[in-house]
Amino acid sequence: MPFKFWKKEEKKPAPPPPAKRGGPPAAKPPARVVEKPAPAPPARRTPEDIAIEIHKGLVEGGLTIEGTREVFKKRVTEKFGSLTDFEREMKEDPQATVTGFVTSWLGFTVPAKFSLKDLLYSANQRLSSFGIQVSAGDEVSVDQGAGLREATLTLGDESSVVEFQTPRTVFNQINAMIRDRGVQLIELETWSDGYAFMLVRSPNWPALAREELVVVKSEETATSRECRECGSRVGERWATCIACNARLEA
Repeated sequence: MPFKFWKKEEKKPAPPPPAKRGGPPAAKPPARVVEKPAPAPPARRTPEDIAIEIHKGLVEGGLTIEGTREVFKKRVTEKFGSLTDFEREMKEDPQATVTGFVTSWLGFTVPAKFSLKDLLYSANQRLSSFGIQVSAGDEVSVDQGAGLREATLTLGDESSVVEFQTPRTVFNQINAMIRDRGVQLIELETWSDGYAFMLVRSPNWPALAREELVVVKSEETATSRECRECGSRVGERWATCIACNARLEA
């Protein structure tokens, strides 16, 4: 009979002696206290980190494209002196600082007392990139005291008569005329009597309504409260109502 020499008999350990009845219970070893390391303090964001984060918000809102990040940082540096100076001004007045910068970079301003010719010149400079040109003719004064005017806007074979007191009314009519062209003129807050606008391809209205740094004025971003003068919905950080132009309380 062959020996299974490759296997060894394992000796079973002897069973522990039975505990003596009535004796004191065995003492439990003290619980081991594991000290957790203190959490590391959050890393401080650099001025460049902040600039990149702001640019990301502009991209998500449909105001620019990802490929403009370096151009954005360059323009910020040109306007404010450095990214550090930009961060400092942002801390003092975030909305006005960023919205004003976006206006100077991508948009244009229109004074409260405006010429229709100058207004269309600024708009057509942007629209021409998409093969669009809007002209105006037959401008007349309807109510000189109220500043109400009337003009005929023409785009290709389409013409439309518009009565206006503010640049906003003119651009609303232009938007109606170019609604199938894939672009739109949107208004930015200025916190002044003047106006600011920019041309965009596809604004992301839900993102712009949530945006905390760039204040866009539109019915789609009027999600905060009501105007005391006319009852229209207005945005949280708007200075004036887009329906009646009344001043809004902060």
